[in-house]
Amino acid sequence: MIRNLLIDRTNWSGAAILGETSCTYRDLARQALAISEILAEKDDKNVAIFLPDGERFVAALFGVFMAGKVAFPLNAGMTAHEILPLLAQADVHTVITDKKHGSMFGNFSAVLMEEIVQTEWNGPLYPVREAPAPQKTLLLLATSGTTGRAKLVEISEMNLDYCVHSYIDKMDYGKYETGKIRYLIATPYSSVYGLLILTVCLVKSFPVVTMSGGFSLPRFYQTVQDYKVTHSEGGTMTGILMEQTAGRPVPYDVSSLRYLGLAGSKIEEDVLKRLAAAYPRMEFWTGYGMTEASPLIAKPYKVMDARKLASVGTALPGEEIQIFADGVLTARPHVMGEIVVKGPNVMLGYYRNEEATREIVHGGRLYTGDIGYLDEEGYLYICGRVKNVIIVRGFNVYPEEVESCLRSSGLVRECVVYGENAKGESENVCADVVARNESVRAETLRAYCAEHLSAYKVPQKISLVETLERTATGKVKRGK
Repeated sequence: MIRNLLIDRTNWSGAAILGETSCTYRDLARQALAISEILAEKDDKNVAIFLPDGERFVAALFGVFMAGKVAFPLNAGMTAHEILPLLAQADVHTVITDKKHGSMFGNFSAVLMEEIVQTEWNGPLYPVREAPAPQKTLLLLATSGTTGRAKLVEISEMNLDYCVHSYIDKMDYGKYETGKIRYLIATPYSSVYGLLILTVCLVKSFPVVTMSGGFSLPRFYQTVQDYKVTHSEGGTMTGILMEQTAGRPVPYDVSSLRYLGLAGSKIEEDVLKRLAAAYPRMEFWTGYGMTEASPLIAKPYKVMDARKLASVGTALPGEEIQIFADGVLTARPHVMGEIVVKGPNVMLGYYRNEEATREIVHGGRLYTGDIGYLDEEGYLYICGRVKNVIIVRGFNVYPEEVESCLRSSGLVRECVVYGENAKGESENVCADVVARNESVRAETLRAYCAEHLSAYKVPQKISLVETLERTATGKVKRGK
């Protein structure tokens, strides 16, 4: 299973991680074991990881696993304002981080990776001792970075293992040259999708290429060229940017790239067609999932069917997808309603929040909050979202979090945050604000948000209004 994955791969001679620094599976296993020995002396059940993508993140993750504990990975771009409430909510006392960020965690026990590397494990390589049952929690993942409003998803080893092997089952690796497959994960390793693809690569012994410096299209192309990347998984923004620049000369050799997975938000059929025409050697695949489904729900099988470009693929092996419409569950074709999932991918629940769990999981079925339908061949189509989540360049932004931040400024009487369509398939975060006095300026509120939130969550537009529009029952209307 997953906790022992690095130990199981120590005889593999190839590189596990490629980037500014490279390492083998044995290198990773020794670092992870050194971490596990430190954690074994602590009473903590849940251990946070706050590190950038790369070798040290992977070693820290599996160090937590080898110690038999629960990993709580956090996006390294988050601010202290976002992180500290989450650590308290997750009952975390120990954080694995680096010297650059250690000062953020003054009241916590910080395990610094620089010190781990210096005292790397030189003892025997052995499996996890007293490993929890695979049905027990392996990961805690925050569905948002909000203050006091986050939901922490509990994912078991069995949940993740099922999604990993379902992903592998859906792929057709046989058509690629053996030993040449290299993955570039263009989404944070700390995200549930990043963790899925990272684990797939470790299971299949595919080298993972790390892109340093954050995402940009030129940096993406440069990394593909430098490391002969064959496969990449990331947000739909990668495909959208490639489509917007299609036809222009690309000053990089990206001929090695044969597969690009696009996840995070819906990408339109015409965009996929233009991408296929502009890059005929590449395959562009969509899919569908959510954190609460560990995260995979649907994906094409072996090939992206040209007849089904508007779909996100079919159900995973052993999974059931139904549509909840007019008060009943059905799999009849072309019935539109809420997408409902039942299978080994459904989360254990929200951490210490049974009420929230009961709201979306009934009888083992996950009610996704997304609207869609199935066709005659079982392909799933996404039509919209029940939930309020705003998709910004593939990242989820929760309006309640931004509203909480605005209100905490002391300058806002009430507010509502919503998404507006931007160019491509992304959205802009917008806010209507009733200020406490006439001296409040939108620029001041944006600056406050920029100080306390990740950049992609900061409202692009803040409108100062006298009142907020409400429904007949008095609820604030969200969006335009």
